[in-house]
Amino acid sequence: MPGALTLAVPYFYIAHLLLVSVRVGAALLFAPIWGHSAIPQPLRVLLIFGLATGVASVTPFNPAAYDNPFVIVPAEILTGLLLSMGIRIAFAGLHMAGQFVSFHLGFSAVQVIDPMTQNRSNVMSAFFTLFGYAVILATNQHHDILRAISGSYKVLPIGMALPAGRWFEVLMDAASQIFVIGWKIALPVFAATFLIELTVALVSRMEPQINAMVVTAPLKLLVGMMALGASLTVLPSIIRSIVSTPILPGFGR
Repeated sequence: MPGALTLAVPYFYIAHLLLVSVRVGAALLFAPIWGHSAIPQPLRVLLIFGLATGVASVTPFNPAAYDNPFVIVPAEILTGLLLSMGIRIAFAGLHMAGQFVSFHLGFSAVQVIDPMTQNRSNVMSAFFTLFGYAVILATNQHHDILRAISGSYKVLPIGMALPAGRWFEVLMDAASQIFVIGWKIALPVFAATFLIELTVALVSRMEPQINAMVVTAPLKLLVGMMALGASLTVLPSIIRSIVSTPILPGFGR
């Protein structure tokens, strides 16, 4: 009809935007800060598609990559998960450190709601999780996942298969750091409480009238909290070291 208004629907751009949003959504929803359950679902969707729109505008469009979506979509999800795996592993190490510290301070039976997993956990694990949130936000580490997402399309464009040999070994090495991170943080508390127990044991051998159970508990709590407070000065550097380690080599933060 002459003079009628016609609209051209950019089908390829919409498909391109949806595929970009798959990687972006997997990375953000798996990250501790961006994927926190306290963020409303509509805001998460808006954040994902807003960021995906910006990334899609600077990401080259490859029509050949959309011939087999059943292979591309799982690969994009896996890539997004791996991008945020470093910060996830750091928080898993903080949670394990809380388990160790709670055991040595006598807080194992004190249960609270973990703000990251929304499950019951001991009080020190929740404290370390909140402290990790504060460190991540104060040092702008939550921006690193955005930089990693944007840079990932230069190293691994849409449609390119993940080279398993490049990331699987790095992932296993990073996952093994969970126990190391936990012991690095809990070691001062463990050493302090061990010395208290050893001292009280020697004193109780010389003075059997002393009630070792009554004396040990408050001393362990006092000295252990002092050691924990002193060790918090090095905790930010420990968190940054593991968060800044990319699981996918070449996606430097």
